[in-house]
Amino acid sequence: MCKRMLKTLLVDDHMLFLDGLGSILESHEGLELLPPVTRGKEALDIILNSDVDFLITDLNLPDISGVDLILKIKKAKPEIPILVLSMDCDRKEVKQILNAGAEGFMLKIAGKQELCKAIQKIVNGGTYYSSEITAIMMELIKNSSESNVSSNYLTTREMEILDLICKEYSNKEISEKLFISVSTIETHRSSMFGKTGSKNVVGLVRYAVENALVTW
Repeated sequence: MCKRMLKTLLVDDHMLFLDGLGSILESHEGLELLPPVTRGKEALDIILNSDVDFLITDLNLPDISGVDLILKIKKAKPEIPILVLSMDCDRKEVKQILNAGAEGFMLKIAGKQELCKAIQKIVNGGTYYSSEITAIMMELIKNSSESNVSSNYLTTREMEILDLICKEYSNKEISEKLFISVSTIETHRSSMFGKTGSKNVVGLVRYAVENALVTW
C-alpha cells in the first residue's frame, strides 16, 4: 500500500522565496505541495476549510504575526505539525514560538540538507530546532533563576527520554540508544504528558526549557 502524501502548505510574503522553497520540496518524498500563499489569514482560511497535513510558514507575515497564526491553528487543528522559518530571531520570539506549539523553528540561512532533515523529523512526530535556535534556548535556561519544579518529578528513565526528545531523537532512535522498545517509550511519554501537563512533544520541550532540565 502506498504511503499517503502529506498535503503541505507554504506561507511567506516573498514569492521569490516561495518559488525557491517549492523547487526544493517538490521532489521531497511524501510531500504534496499545495498552492503557496503570502498572507497568514489566507493560510488560516485554507487550513480551517480544507485538508492540510503540514505547514511551513514564515515568522513575519504582512497581516498577522506568525505566532498568532500558529496559535489559531493549534487551537483549531492541533494535529497539524508546523515548521517556522525566519531570517533572524531573538529570545522573545523563540519563547513565543515554543509557547505557541510549533514543532520546528529554523533560520532561512539553512541549506537544503538541513531543511529536509527538519521536515523528516517533524512529519515523523518529532521536533527540530536549528543550532541558532538551540543556542538561544540554552541562554534561556542559563538565565532562568531556578527550576520551577524538581527534576525528581520525573523518573530517571523519563529524564533520559526527555533529554533525547529535546535533542530531536525519534522514537526509533531513542529505542536503539536506550535498548528499550518503542512501545515502552510511548508509555513513558504518556506518563510525562500527564506529569508535565503537556499535550505533545513540543510541550515536553517547552517544559524542559522552562525548568532547565536539558543538556544540549
